[in-house]
Amino acid sequence: MNNIYFDTPDLKFYYDTKFRKLTRYKLRARYYGLQATDVVWAEIKYRNSSLTWKQRCCLPIERWHEIFAPNLDDCRHPNIKDRLDGFEDFIYWCNAQPRLHVRYVREPYVTELEDYGRITFDRQLCCRSVRDSLELAYDEPVLRYFDDPVNSRSDESPVILELKVETMIPFWAIELIHKFRLTQRAFSKYCYGIDSVSGYFDNGRISIFDYET
Repeated sequence: MNNIYFDTPDLKFYYDTKFRKLTRYKLRARYYGLQATDVVWAEIKYRNSSLTWKQRCCLPIERWHEIFAPNLDDCRHPNIKDRLDGFEDFIYWCNAQPRLHVRYVREPYVTELEDYGRITFDRQLCCRSVRDSLELAYDEPVLRYFDDPVNSRSDESPVILELKVETMIPFWAIELIHKFRLTQRAFSKYCYGIDSVSGYFDNGRISIFDYET
């Protein structure tokens, strides 16, 4: 799983998340696999208190750069603010640029008891600064791991478990929480990644992957 996070020049999205602003959102582009080869999912992730929802669209890889070249004639339209509500519109109005690439291994499970319910386990978190670059290709050695005990402020390297449901937490999920004594805590992959590449943490690990085999 790969996420390219976007932010404003003053890192508004970072600070809104860092200080847990009640209403906030993130802009990110997601692709699956080690490298982007076919499509990129452009996502706007909204959060209001404990509720989260996403708006996403699929872009063929060859159209990736087009979302950063808005039609200026459209932008002069008198009702443009009423019509701009997509990913590229947020890019335009917020002057957002790529800031951070985060990669991790996700293990997902989907329930068949409700219309929608997922549990995901995320491991091996690593990141790199993209410094406003739209280039999706990268070399493995540039990745910096930040899922260690120091960076995550934990006694051991964490596995991030996320429970995603549409409404109330189902009974089976409550039973799992009690059985394994799970404790809820905030963990932003984007914020921890920015802290890591900014030098806030200084013990990045070497990659354990070997893609030549």
